[in-house]
Amino acid sequence: MFLFCTLGFLLGMLVPFCEAYSPRVVARINQATLDYVAQMGRTAFQTALKIQLPDLLDPKEVYFQSAPVFMLDNDISHFDLKFIPNYGIRLLASGHVNMTFFITKNLQKLGVGINITADIIVTQSTTGSALVGLSLCKCIIEDITVIYREDGLNEVFNPIDGYIRILLPDKLCSKLFFLIEGLNVYLGTMIGLHPLGPESQISYSLACLPTITKEHMSLDINITFYLLGKPIVLPPNVSSFSLPQQAGSRSAMINFVFTEEMFDSVYFLMQKSGSINLDITSQLNSKNNQLTTSALGNLIPEVQRQFPNSMPITLKARINTSPVPMIHSNKTFLLLRYRVEALAISSNSAFNLLFSLDMVVELKLNISISGEKLKANVLFLKDIELEVTSSNVGPFDLSKVKDLIISVVRKPLNDHLNALFGLGATLPTITTVSYIAPEVFMYEGSIVVSCGLHIQN
Repeated sequence: MFLFCTLGFLLGMLVPFCEAYSPRVVARINQATLDYVAQMGRTAFQTALKIQLPDLLDPKEVYFQSAPVFMLDNDISHFDLKFIPNYGIRLLASGHVNMTFFITKNLQKLGVGINITADIIVTQSTTGSALVGLSLCKCIIEDITVIYREDGLNEVFNPIDGYIRILLPDKLCSKLFFLIEGLNVYLGTMIGLHPLGPESQISYSLACLPTITKEHMSLDINITFYLLGKPIVLPPNVSSFSLPQQAGSRSAMINFVFTEEMFDSVYFLMQKSGSINLDITSQLNSKNNQLTTSALGNLIPEVQRQFPNSMPITLKARINTSPVPMIHSNKTFLLLRYRVEALAISSNSAFNLLFSLDMVVELKLNISISGEKLKANVLFLKDIELEVTSSNVGPFDLSKVKDLIISVVRKPLNDHLNALFGLGATLPTITTVSYIAPEVFMYEGSIVVSCGLHIQN
């Protein structure tokens, strides 16, 4: 959406070399994310340390009876995560664990100071998700102090001290190992299909092995689009993209960078799926109905001659070239080119083509984030442009027909596009993680979404 769980999503960086063209999203993770994940991880680590250790042999018993040992009431006062350039993340933890056990049937309590340094390597799984693992863990046992003792068995302290210094470092590192490995279950949930529109889906996977700098990490994420459950082949793209050095908000936990080529691909998918197309039909008995042969016949006499009885007209608007997005500083536009066919229903219920038009629509897109989805609503930048491409009703003056066509097209098209773009595209995320306080920034050729993270326990 990243907890102890988010540690994993937070792994990756600007990628030096990636394979050939594929639309992409760059997720750049800042130190603020690691600070938040460390806060969550400290609690998880403390909880995980409430365990029973292997029994300690009681040196005072003749037959060396075992004494159960428990770790309770841990205080991990420091738990920090820092980036390791070109490698992963360093975990630094320190504090005290309190150990309770019985020696010669007497209760003993010790406080043990610990200092842990662990390196977490970030790689890429075969399925395309981030993969994390503990590559190095070093635990130093510092002070061991007696908190409570029921008798004066000072002579058993040395065996106990040796037991702790030999056994405890491995146990702490093993517990940390399993916690880190457990993150991969959540990281794998980034891979999956998300609905993008009617009959279309989107999925994400890492494009390259993650890389890391001292200040931040980023994941270069490939996007695959599906239509009716099958991946579609995108047209080649020769444009270059340079990630803004200071993209988005410096204080944000994570910045998503969406390139113009990604929007090209989204709209290409919409064109292939037909979701941007629109049919407009008015009913004869509706009030102020303008989309009839009689209304159009007042402007084009040949229509009246061919259809003396008023019949409904259907306008079929079909995208005939790929939509063109344009992203500039502080504004985003979309150019749509439709072929519009005016079809009249004859008395035998057949469709008769009256004429066809080329229609150009220029829109302004207002980009927003809702939940974990990137959405947009549209505004018309200027009047819809029309041009006659063919006619079965003879030559006619388009200027006389233009107002009627625009009046019946504008609102349905506006409502249709807003409903479609309002469905949104799901941001790359993993389960249990949600995005909060999003901000949208626009640069030349890219849109950046800056947001915070919330991890569900």
